[in-house]
Amino acid sequence: MHGALGELFDEIGWAGGAITILTGTTVLGWIKVWSGQFKLLKSASLATLHSQLYEKGGKYIKRGKITLSELDDLEYTWKAYTGLKGNGTGEKIYQKCRELPIADYQSNSDWQEVEDIAAEHEAKRNA
Repeated sequence: MHGALGELFDEIGWAGGAITILTGTTVLGWIKVWSGQFKLLKSASLATLHSQLYEKGGKYIKRGKITLSELDDLEYTWKAYTGLKGNGTGEKIYQKCRELPIADYQSNSDWQEVEDIAAEHEAKRNA
C-alpha cells in the first residue's frame, strides 16, 4: 500500500489502522476515553463504599455493639474502600466499630426479608 494510508498502516500497524478507519479515532483515543470512564467508575465505587461505611458504621456505633457477622461485612467494605484509596472519616468510623463490644449473634432481619421475597418470586415462577 502506498501514500498516506500506507504510511499510517506502517506506523500503527494493520490492527491500529483498521480501528482508526472503522471508528474514526486512534487506539490512543480509545484508551483516553476508557481511562476517563474507569476513573468515573472508581469514583462512583468509592462514593458507594463510603456511604456504606457511614450508614452501617453509624448504626452500629449508635447501637453501641456489633455482631461478628456485621463486623465481618464491615471489614469487606473497609478493605474495598481502602483498596480504592479511601481514607479519613471512613477510617475513623471503621476503627470505632472495631472497638465496639461484640454482641450475641442476631439474625440479620434485612437479609431474611430479602430471602423471603426471593422465595415468593421463585414459587410464582415455578407455579
